[in-house]
Amino acid sequence: MNNTAEIINFRAPVRREEHRVADLDDGYVRLATLILEELAGADLTKRQFKVLLAVIRLTYGWNKSRDKIANSQLSEIAKLPVKRVSETRVQLLKMKVLTAAGHQIGINKNVSEWDIPQSEGLSLKSGDKKSPKAGDGNPSKQGDSIDIIPKTVKTDPPKAPKGEFSEEVISQAKQVLEYYNETTGATCRSAEPFAVLLSEKPTRAAYTVADLKLVVLWVARTWPRRGNSVAKPANICRVNRFDGYLSDADIWQQNTVDIDCGAVVEAWNEITEGRLPPAELDHDRAANIREMTGHLKHKTVEAFRMYFSAFMSDAREFHFGGPDGSGWRASFDYVMKLETLRKVREKSL
Repeated sequence: MNNTAEIINFRAPVRREEHRVADLDDGYVRLATLILEELAGADLTKRQFKVLLAVIRLTYGWNKSRDKIANSQLSEIAKLPVKRVSETRVQLLKMKVLTAAGHQIGINKNVSEWDIPQSEGLSLKSGDKKSPKAGDGNPSKQGDSIDIIPKTVKTDPPKAPKGEFSEEVISQAKQVLEYYNETTGATCRSAEPFAVLLSEKPTRAAYTVADLKLVVLWVARTWPRRGNSVAKPANICRVNRFDGYLSDADIWQQNTVDIDCGAVVEAWNEITEGRLPPAELDHDRAANIREMTGHLKHKTVEAFRMYFSAFMSDAREFHFGGPDGSGWRASFDYVMKLETLRKVREKSL
C-alpha cells in the first residue's frame, strides 16, 4: 500500500488593480478661471473643500450653475457622513461661498461676496516659536474633528499699526470714503481700507486718489447688487486683487459713456404714453442704459428718444398685448436688449 501524500499548492489569489485614467470623453467640468483661482487661495478646511468639489461636480458637471442636490449625493462623492455634509453645507452657505435659491444650491459666482475666515498668518517654519501646533490657530487644518466657523469673521484688509498712516494719507483716504458714500449711497465711517492702498509698501507703489475713485465708480456702476447691498470698502480694497480691479476699471472707463440715465427713462415713459408699462430707474437699468449707449451712433438722450419712437412705430400688435401675445406687453427692459435694437434697425420686429 502506497502512503505517499499528495501535496496541493494553493496559490494566493491574484489581486487585479483597476487602472483609472481620466479622459475628457468621459465628461469634464467647465468652470470659470476666477472661481478656480479663488478656491485655490481660499482658507477652507479639508471637509469644506470636499463638499465644494462635490457641489461643482453635481452642478457645473451637468452644465448647471445650481441644482437640487441632496446631502446623500454630496456624501457619496465627498466620502463623508451625511451628517458632516449637512453641517459643512450650512457653513459654506453662511460664508456665501454657496448660494441657495429655493431648494437649489450652487457656487456663488460673485466671489467678492465670499466671507471666508482668514488664517492668523502664523509662521510655519520649523523651530519657529510662533509656529502653530497641530490643530491650533489655523482654520485650514486638515484634521477629522468637526469644522467650526469662528464667531468673528475678519474680512477687512490687514490693519496698520497706530501712527503708520501719514496725515496726508489719512486726508486722502477720507476724500475717497466721502466719494464712496456719495456714489453708492452708503454711510461707511472707516477710511482705513483706502488708507492701506494709498500707502507705499516695499512690494508696490502707493495707489492714487484717482485710482481708488475710478475703481469705486466702476464697482458702483457694474457690480451686481443684492437688494440695497453694495460692495463694502474692505471688499473693494483687497490688496491682492486691486491691480486687477483697476485694470478692469480702466478698460470700462475707455468704453463707457456718461449719460443722464434718469432722462432716458423719462423719455421712455413720455413716448410710450401708457401704452406700454412705465419704467423706474434702478441700478440694473442704469447699467443697461450705459451699455446700450455704446451701441448707438449718437451717445445722447435724444438718440434714445429716436430709438424708442422707431420701436413704437414698428411694433406689432403682439408687443401691445394683442391676441398672439396673450396679454404680454413689451417693457423698457425688453427694448433695452441688443437683439431688439438690431431688429428695429433691420425693421424685422
